[in-house]
Amino acid sequence: MHKRVKGFMADQAGAMALVVALALVILLAVAALVIDYGHMAWVQDELKAAAEAGAMAGARALVPYTGIPPNPNWIAAQTAASDTALLNRADAQFITDCDVTYGYWSLTAKTLPLQSPTITPTAADVPAVRVVIAKSAGHNRGPLHMLFAPIFGVNTTDLNAQAVAMISFPAGMPNGSMFPLAAAKNIVDLYWKQEPPVSFKIGSESANGKWTSFKVNDGGASYIADLIANGNPDTLQVNENIYIQTGVVASNYGNAASCIGKTVVIALADISQNPTPVLGFVAFKIEAVSQGSKYIQGHFDKDFNINNAVLVGPPTPDTLSTPNPPKLVN
Repeated sequence: MHKRVKGFMADQAGAMALVVALALVILLAVAALVIDYGHMAWVQDELKAAAEAGAMAGARALVPYTGIPPNPNWIAAQTAASDTALLNRADAQFITDCDVTYGYWSLTAKTLPLQSPTITPTAADVPAVRVVIAKSAGHNRGPLHMLFAPIFGVNTTDLNAQAVAMISFPAGMPNGSMFPLAAAKNIVDLYWKQEPPVSFKIGSESANGKWTSFKVNDGGASYIADLIANGNPDTLQVNENIYIQTGVVASNYGNAASCIGKTVVIALADISQNPTPVLGFVAFKIEAVSQGSKYIQGHFDKDFNINNAVLVGPPTPDTLSTPNPPKLVN
């Protein structure tokens, strides 16, 4: 009887040892997979961050538009996207290559690939940059090497990340967001790309720009004073008509003095017409105001991004204007 018990216990110990051994193998396998998965997720996030940084830099470089008629600066965008992406690391090594494409992103379809840069963009098409970074054969020192998965026959894995960023322009501004001035289209065409920025004067009798009362034809001192203090009373969209005002009283130049040193958003228009449609929106930094000589002096602020537009789209054809900040779209 004693021998039987001893034999039974020995059998049980052997079975337990086998169970422990199997459990240990399973635990080690799970641990290995967790470590490899964590490593893979970490590198994937690094690739994604690099792609996003490159796409945002590329989108930012699409403006200002160049050429006649103005078009996105595709080449500068491609260079900026690639240079920025290659400043990043993945798996403790610098990224060595990426694929950068550019074209138009549809605000309505929201699908890839990007539309060709040679299309005639609609109001729903904005320029964009796409960056793809792969860690696979022939790219960025090859696929990711696994640490423990080779035990199970998995030596490497391919990783891939992409990002698309667009640049858009305000097509509509909310109430209270605009200063009651309109810049002449020709002065924007002349000075927009000048470096350093060119300072110029806007006033009642200036050809560079004039006062606007927006959608209401009222050049009265009190009405303009209210617009200086509170901005446009209604949402203003591209192609809506605004009224140009001359002979605005000197006191309103005095009221505008409170804005010296500030960047304000003003309308872009053909100021020779009255009323005239809004062609776009530009950022204008006020440097000085003269009540006696009736002028506001300043320059176009190209470092300013409009971030409160109620509608976005491409710029009005054949014009230059202030963009919204670049934005990731996927």
